[in-house]
Amino acid sequence: MQQPRISRRRLAGLFVWAGAAHALPACGQAAAADKHVLVLGAGLAGLSAAWELQQLGYAVTVIEGRDRVGGRVWTVREGFEQGQFAEIGAVRIADVHERTLDYCEMLGLELDEYKDGEPLYYIDGKRFMHAAGEPWPLDGLNDDELELSLGDYWTREIYATFAEFGDPRMNGFPKPGAVEKYDGMVYADFLRMRGISETYLKLYASDNGSEISTIGTLAWMGAEVADQAWGATYHIRGGNDQLPERLADEVGRDNILLGSKVTKIAHDDAGVTVTFVGPDGETSLSADYLVCAIPYTTLRDVAIEPEFSPDKTKAIKELFLMNAGRGYIQTRTRFWEKEGIGGLKIAKTDGPAERIWNLSDVQPAGTTMGMIQSYTQNHNADAYCAIAPEEREEFCLAAVEKFFPEIRDEKVAFFHFCWADDPWTRGAWTDTLPNQWWIVAAARKPEGRVVFAGEHTSVWAGYMQGAIESGQRAADEIAAMG
Repeated sequence: MQQPRISRRRLAGLFVWAGAAHALPACGQAAAADKHVLVLGAGLAGLSAAWELQQLGYAVTVIEGRDRVGGRVWTVREGFEQGQFAEIGAVRIADVHERTLDYCEMLGLELDEYKDGEPLYYIDGKRFMHAAGEPWPLDGLNDDELELSLGDYWTREIYATFAEFGDPRMNGFPKPGAVEKYDGMVYADFLRMRGISETYLKLYASDNGSEISTIGTLAWMGAEVADQAWGATYHIRGGNDQLPERLADEVGRDNILLGSKVTKIAHDDAGVTVTFVGPDGETSLSADYLVCAIPYTTLRDVAIEPEFSPDKTKAIKELFLMNAGRGYIQTRTRFWEKEGIGGLKIAKTDGPAERIWNLSDVQPAGTTMGMIQSYTQNHNADAYCAIAPEEREEFCLAAVEKFFPEIRDEKVAFFHFCWADDPWTRGAWTDTLPNQWWIVAAARKPEGRVVFAGEHTSVWAGYMQGAIESGQRAADEIAAMG
């Protein structure tokens, strides 16, 4: 199913969080004549910045440490039968992520919609499904929570507070007083402040992930408000990695240097020089501007001369990336459907397997096997990733069989990955922690001729939308410099 598109060129002014809306300067190509820009990172943020700059007339060279493009948009196809695949990074596109959808349209990518369905719950050792209006079969709920659906809870306790926080899309986030009130508060404590019981908090976390016990309230609520109209959810037909792959084709593969690890950034009022170790040894390239689109966890290992401003340096040192562990299980059948279980999140649990996501509905047409993943984060991901790689399959199967006892007989193939183990990111996505709201401005602030992109500089941290929005903003910042 295809979602009607709204061209990004007609969205100028729609998203103006913490800066100007994305709009291509009328004199951009004239200003860009004979100007060269280096882009660090061939993830979606770096490729977006590179493509946008090329449209303005800049010459662009992208430097990437990995041997592939895409960064945290990564589709794995090897080892699975019937041509199926696993998404190790980005899994979904919201229908309100207009910048991502516009790129898909521009690149001719078709979309499939994740089907709705009813999940299975496994909370406090109890396995059950839940119908709206029926009491939850759990102890410890408040009286007003006994029959309260998760959707109704969101409306009553989260949507109801939006006016207090402001709207990132309208440059009104956070409202005056919100930083002082909420910056020091983890999101789970915000819910506790609003009266949630510990049992219902388990239900909420089973739907939204254990991340809620770590991320700051302001970061979570910024994303909630920005995506409040989220309805349908999409996946790129054939694999989400087609977005960065096609974008790399547009940028030009000859303009992308793979296998090139950056070791030093030198910058002054005249330009920038980047030193990197590539297939031909150590090399330096100079340019007029630089887009730094690599995670700060990687940038920490790069020498900066002269050092960036104190707040930027502190942000690079302290910005936090949430860990995530993936355990993909290809199954002989889609056995859960016999119980009427369906949707993207087919099992919501408070156990070590955390949430079970179902990518079966977006696999190649005609395939009949299932493709599900144990999607862990936070302490669950840390526990999973602490296990020796050769033992992760057994750990995952043992956790999943508590609520899906068929899983061992159904298993055809298994693939695991821990984002904390990835040397190029050391984490999955950015969580702005309590008392870190200052990082939001510091992370995206230009440093002379160096500008910054990446999901860590966007309200859409962890989404392809955040990478694209940041790349477009970075291109605009360079265009504004002349």
